[in-house]
Amino acid sequence: MQGIKRVVSTSTQWVKKNKHTAMYIAFFIAVGGMVILQSLAWAVTLNGEVLGLVRGRQAVEEALAERLQKVRDERGLAVGISSSVGFTPRLSFAVDDHSLVIETLLPRLEFGKKAAVIVVDGEPVVALANRGEAETLLEQVKNRFLDAKANTEVEKVQFLQETEVIEEYRSIEEIHEPDGALNVLLYGSERRLTHTVSRGESFWTIASRHRLGVSVLAAANPHIRPERLQIGATLNLTIQEPFLEVQTVQRVTYNQSVPFPTTTVVDPSMWAWDRRVRTPGRAGTQAVTARVTAINGKEENREILSRLQVAPPITQVVARGTKQAPTMSTGKFIWPTTGRVTSPFGRRWDGFHEGVDIGAPSGTQIRAAERGIVSFSGWGGGYGNMVRLEHGDGYATLYAHASRLLVSVNDVVERGQVIALVGNTGRSFGPHLHFEIRRHDSPLDPLTFFR
Repeated sequence: MQGIKRVVSTSTQWVKKNKHTAMYIAFFIAVGGMVILQSLAWAVTLNGEVLGLVRGRQAVEEALAERLQKVRDERGLAVGISSSVGFTPRLSFAVDDHSLVIETLLPRLEFGKKAAVIVVDGEPVVALANRGEAETLLEQVKNRFLDAKANTEVEKVQFLQETEVIEEYRSIEEIHEPDGALNVLLYGSERRLTHTVSRGESFWTIASRHRLGVSVLAAANPHIRPERLQIGATLNLTIQEPFLEVQTVQRVTYNQSVPFPTTTVVDPSMWAWDRRVRTPGRAGTQAVTARVTAINGKEENREILSRLQVAPPITQVVARGTKQAPTMSTGKFIWPTTGRVTSPFGRRWDGFHEGVDIGAPSGTQIRAAERGIVSFSGWGGGYGNMVRLEHGDGYATLYAHASRLLVSVNDVVERGQVIALVGNTGRSFGPHLHFEIRRHDSPLDPLTFFR
């Protein structure tokens, strides 16, 4: 209190000593205030565009109110001004005639119904008929990404963007039905292009038909695994650019298979190429509890909380033979089929060719090049249907791409015995026999044995 008195006393003394100066200051303050008051104007804006400057707002506001009431009387509806009309203070001695500004403003006004507008991160996104529809729609967006399966507990569900619902007047054309508004929020557009999967279609064929890259189609459908495409599934044809992102955190419990281990035992009574399961293995089961975090249904993180063994895995026991094939080969082989060599042993355009190709019509007989024991008869991947014979002393012959196999594993076959028929199976470009001679599993040029 003493400080305030001291300041007042000091100021009073200064004014007494400087009367003329104080009068000048007071005069200029008064004049400045009058100038500001006389130059204060309002910029009238329509949707951000300045239409003119007026000295006072009242006349314009009254004109707006009269026009609004007239429109309501004519239409019989609770409409409002949907255009954005604003008043911004300015300092200006020159102003426009307010009647001219009003004449410019009124014809350009747009009117609409009161609507509920969903605002995302401060930006109006979509308008609905009322607040109830808007709030229900936001809940639908959240629930859309919740897992309804049993053993699932929702820990958290939230929008990653700030959202609110405000009420504004909007033109009838701007007010969406709930389904259209849902597409706007989730896909960035009211129109959603989709494709229903038919029998025989794949990700590649669908992408090609719609002139999309496979990676683009996959990005538009993160919830679908291309290798497990189901008939009747609905695919999005455009990458989603959602206005809203929903983060879900859920605790899930599920059973997980535990692979069984395999041990190998040696059996000297079995051929070296033989493998036999003595004790079948069985996968175990464990109950896993995890916390799964996802954004718009796409998993972002999986935190394993616990693992509980439900059933232990059973170890599989496989017997492997060590008995070697007796020497049956004289080192002299016969030509295995009729036909000419179409591709020799050695390097070629696609790598090293470990045998020779013999062109022959499908169904042509394939004969054993030497006496031996069948160590393999079945599907050999790129070799197609194939037979392998063991001849002892490290020698083996191989016959690939057959249309039909006529022998089984462990059969003893004689030189010249028909063991298969020529075909076009596996990685093959026409009917032929791929014939190999190996020693200690190293490929040899078959033609060196027939010179």
